[in-house]
Amino acid sequence: MRVLIRDFRSDERAVASTVGTIMALLVFLTFLSVIVNQYVPIWMKDSEASHMNLSLGQFGGIKGDIDLQMLAAQASADAGTFHIPVTTATAVNLGVDGVPIFSSPTPGTLELSPDAGAFTVAFDYILQGVRKQATDASSGAVVLTASNRYYTPQRIVYENGAVIRYQADGQFVRVHPTFSVLVANNSLDISFALVSLYGKGIVTGTTTEMVSTELFAFDRQDYTGMPANAVLWLNHTSAYGLAWYRFFNQTLADTLKIGGLYTRTPFSETFAARIGAATIYTISWTLNPTTGIYIVRLAVNNNPGVMGMSYIRLQHSQVQVGIGDATQQVQF
Repeated sequence: MRVLIRDFRSDERAVASTVGTIMALLVFLTFLSVIVNQYVPIWMKDSEASHMNLSLGQFGGIKGDIDLQMLAAQASADAGTFHIPVTTATAVNLGVDGVPIFSSPTPGTLELSPDAGAFTVAFDYILQGVRKQATDASSGAVVLTASNRYYTPQRIVYENGAVIRYQADGQFVRVHPTFSVLVANNSLDISFALVSLYGKGIVTGTTTEMVSTELFAFDRQDYTGMPANAVLWLNHTSAYGLAWYRFFNQTLADTLKIGGLYTRTPFSETFAARIGAATIYTISWTLNPTTGIYIVRLAVNNNPGVMGMSYIRLQHSQVQVGIGDATQQVQF
């Protein structure tokens, strides 16, 4: 009896199904490649960009809460009544959830640094014929660091009443702090608020965390009678000094509208505003390239007869800030 031996090499009955399976796999892999390489990056970039804009608004809410507490404290002081401290809370989204299977989440870090962003103010004034010196200081910053993988990595910062957007190629004050300069009868009326933040806390992830704030001390002082050679010194040290330099210089330039002498080096920048031979103010920044810390200096000169200083108004607020479960309350 003969045995039938089939030559599979010449049998084409299974070719169609094999080719069909391979083509289906190629279509699926092509579709998956489009999702991974095109759709997911665009989706994540839009999500990270939206998160940064949302965080900017949430930090504006933190500033608004503190400013309202300061306003309430000032109203109580004007009315001569006892101010009852209140605690406000603002929700802050730390990061962005990823696309399941295709992309991991983008976490953010929210941190309170009570020693960051140090401000010092000093000037001389005359009280009952005696020359005295006034000094004040503040520090503290709330920072959200978003290490974005598809969008530009950024930080959103609350520092001394200002909300700053920071990234490697630039930094700007997006919500202005309390700093005003008025001109009346060739005299300057300068107002500045100092906000000190207390506490300690840090939290990382993509969740939503609450930032609580409570104003527990408030003080305002108005000074007049500046000596003829008095100088108002304002110094600031932080990684966001360039944003503060631009803000101070722009505020003064918009008010005074005077020219001056501008100089720049790779690690410093100075502008001296002048009327004739009299220097009205000098604003400068210096960068330490090793640490990335800026030192900003503002000097406003009292020039009687040209443009003197009639009032200097300082407002100092001390705020307890709570972030996450690791927050430590300051003790007094």
